[in-house]
Amino acid sequence: MLNSRFVLFALLLAALALWFSFEQTRQPAGIQDSSLKTSGYSWQLFNGTTWQYDKQNEHRLTITQSKSVFYQDSNKQADFDSPRVTVIEPQQTLTLHSVKGQSFDDNRFELNGQVDIRQFNHPFNDIETDHPDKTLKSEHIAYDVRQQLLSSDEDVTITHQQGVTSGTGLMADLKTRHIQLLSNVRGDYNPTNSNIGK
Repeated sequence: MLNSRFVLFALLLAALALWFSFEQTRQPAGIQDSSLKTSGYSWQLFNGTTWQYDKQNEHRLTITQSKSVFYQDSNKQADFDSPRVTVIEPQQTLTLHSVKGQSFDDNRFELNGQVDIRQFNHPFNDIETDHPDKTLKSEHIAYDVRQQLLSSDEDVTITHQQGVTSGTGLMADLKTRHIQLLSNVRGDYNPTNSNIGK
């Protein structure tokens, strides 16, 4: 009697093991055609946020958010979907976002599609997101991290408290704060909004 129970128990366990292994290998049809396929990227990140403290400037924090990031170690290239970057310093906050983005060699960043860069001359906790001190809009902006240069060959519009300046092409040296629009420069200036005489 004991032997027959043991044999029955062993058969039951074997049947359960086969059933579990069959269920593990079988995938629902929806997953087989999914967009999560093997790619040539080293790693992928979806709906992610990263925080980076600057080693040279302990008071500078960069927060990067993106719907997706695809990174390739071999050429240090990343592709971003809907990137949003916030750079926080003690006296100013900078926000950048676009439809797409790419980074090359961990040094050159390119933002493409509805690029919107906003500068707030206030600490992060004091800003009102709908009232930046300066706004730069374009369809394409490139940023060289090492040289601290911004450039574009597209139309650029800069909005500030004193008015609006626009043109085609941009060269901006962030170290010297020198900004140059390269052609077709136009501007509307409203001196009543400036801080002259204050």
